Amino acid sequence: MVQEFLEVDDMETFRLVAEQSPLIIRLDPYLFAQYFAGMFYINLAKLEREDVRKLFEMLRGKMVLVKRVIKATSISEFMEKSEG
Repeated sequence: MVQEFLEVDDMETFRLVAEQSPLIIRLDPYLFAQYFAGMFYINLAKLEREDVRKLFEMLRGKMVLVKRVIKATSISEFMEKSEG
């Protein structure tokens, strides 16, 4: 389970980690890439528009867009929370 969240500032550093991660999670305005027990992330709002476009092009085949996060300990709890 992920224990640490590590922020990076530039797209090249994030790209290095993202290439080693099987999936990139997009939860606007962030991108997350897991590397072993660490979760690296970058805040897209801090980047230039052109850099964001380049990252999206580089990671297009690996990126999963997350619409919403629901924390639950069981399926029934998930169902209750997802209806609201």
